[in-house]
Amino acid sequence: MHIAAQACPVPEKTRGARSVGSILSSCALLLVLLLPSACAGLAYQHMNDPSRDEWQKPREVIAALAIKPGSRVADLGAGGGYFTWHLAEAVSLQGRVYAVDIDETALGIIQKEMKSRGITTVVPIHAESHDAKLTEPVDLIFTCDTYHHMEDRVTYFRLLARYLKPGGRVAILDFHPHGFFSGLLGHGTAKEDVRREMEAAGYRLVSDYNLVDTQHFQIFTRKDS
Repeated sequence: MHIAAQACPVPEKTRGARSVGSILSSCALLLVLLLPSACAGLAYQHMNDPSRDEWQKPREVIAALAIKPGSRVADLGAGGGYFTWHLAEAVSLQGRVYAVDIDETALGIIQKEMKSRGITTVVPIHAESHDAKLTEPVDLIFTCDTYHHMEDRVTYFRLLARYLKPGGRVAILDFHPHGFFSGLLGHGTAKEDVRREMEAAGYRLVSDYNLVDTQHFQIFTRKDS
């Protein structure tokens, strides 16, 4: 707890609400990485706080994804399910969302929330660091604030392509590598690096959005699509 508190300084008063909110979410994610499961659960709950909507703009992000009802979607690095429920609404009752994470605490929160919301279209997947473990090909793989945590990303996404349907897409939303958390602590990736690595993994860019002040948002498809 003491280490995490030192890593999360109070933002300057001159910063806007969106900047403060994204910094607090960064702190929460750092807590997930540093603390035991009980404290990590609290951090995931913080990341799910509705106040995040102000700067994360989930509805605008989902609208840009143009998800068709009945789609199969993977929420890669779902965490506590912040985007999972927005994706579930987009796919409708005929679709399915795979909430993919390597952390059992995160998946436990999602399972509890599924029961609370009465949602049957979300399927939690306990993945491995090198394999999403999806049970069927999907139309879209969406990932938010996860890309910078991955190792050997070119190989990972090259292998991930086997889980995409023909014409399937990969959407990556990640922090710009600026400031204390995103820059100094590596909690972010340059947009150009994401594009270069995805191209090396066999993808091509199809869309590039500037919806969130602190993050870049790019959508890719396989080069052979």
